[in-house]
Amino acid sequence: MIQFTQPAWLWGLAALAVPVAIHLLSRKEGRVVPVGSLRHLRETTSQQFRGIKLNELLLLALRLLLLILLVLLLAGLFWKNTERQAWVVVDRDLLQNTRAIALADSLVAKGYEWRWLESGFPKKNNSGALSSKNNWQAIEQLRTQHLQHAVVLSTGLLTEFKGELQPLGAHIDWQVFELEPRKLSIYGVEKENTKLVRTVFTSATRTYFESEAVSMLPDSLPTPRPIQISLVADKGYETEARIITAALKSIATLPIKINVTTELHPAADWLIWLSDKPTPETAAKIIYTTPASGMLLQPRSATQWQLPKAFTLDAALQNDLTIRLAALLTKDITRQAAIPDNRSLPAAFLNKTEVAMSSVVGAGNNAAILIFFLLVLSVERVVAFVRKQ
Repeated sequence: MIQFTQPAWLWGLAALAVPVAIHLLSRKEGRVVPVGSLRHLRETTSQQFRGIKLNELLLLALRLLLLILLVLLLAGLFWKNTERQAWVVVDRDLLQNTRAIALADSLVAKGYEWRWLESGFPKKNNSGALSSKNNWQAIEQLRTQHLQHAVVLSTGLLTEFKGELQPLGAHIDWQVFELEPRKLSIYGVEKENTKLVRTVFTSATRTYFESEAVSMLPDSLPTPRPIQISLVADKGYETEARIITAALKSIATLPIKINVTTELHPAADWLIWLSDKPTPETAAKIIYTTPASGMLLQPRSATQWQLPKAFTLDAALQNDLTIRLAALLTKDITRQAAIPDNRSLPAAFLNKTEVAMSSVVGAGNNAAILIFFLLVLSVERVVAFVRKQ
């Protein structure tokens, strides 16, 4: 079935009258050659519209075809599948959710085809390995499937919405089934004769952490080793060294263990180099000073960050030095802990977005029309040149 995404452009077909009128009114004038005594006769005005007829029928047909193709391009011509294909697209993380699976089964009974919410939307019997999900990308791909209807059953996790926001098509219904709240102990640490367990609480609305003192750390709980930091400061960097030391003391109040030395330790994880001398060869990650001005802790490579040669306490406060330094030092710990995050994007947020119907159509039809348009335009130009029109 032929349909249009922008049917208002079909009014452009009225422009077909323009080339018809031009070809009706145009008359091909021949060369006038005065012969004998006729040259002395005075030319009289003749009736302009006697015997009106269409001229250059081939050119007229080509130009009419060009206008029709242009209107079809602007109107967004596409072929609608009359088989009324419909999908129910299910997130594999909802396999234990009885409400979601019951809804999916009921839709399958009504003729919907079960697909997985993954790249390419594999069928239900495809039990391939789990792949990372990007829901914005999935929405964009769904719009190109020319489906009659699609119902998406998703966890709506915020971590699965990556990149640019994509509008939800009018034929797509997005249902969010929130995951159950979780409480998970991620790691333990022993510092100053105190044993602490770091616990994460996560639900559909928020994720937060708590530290709980215990008498004994569970054997199954990972215990990150202390972070070894070498803070080396030459003469003239006393102010910067005091600021860095104060930041490290503040970070040490977190449930992590930090060991700080004022000399380069061979097993250091981090080297904070406050000196005009070149940085030494080391396997540690390095924070060093540079004469250039700029932001604090500006990354220079995967293992190096730089500080301005002279920075004040006000600059440290304005640039959140302590917070950014803590994020750097604890990045490996949080990565190894595999912290869950059940925060979800409400379905109402997705349903409020609007979509231009042109985005539902794949590029296949329009590409073919565009190529045909260019071919006809080339032929029309050649014929017009030959006919001198």
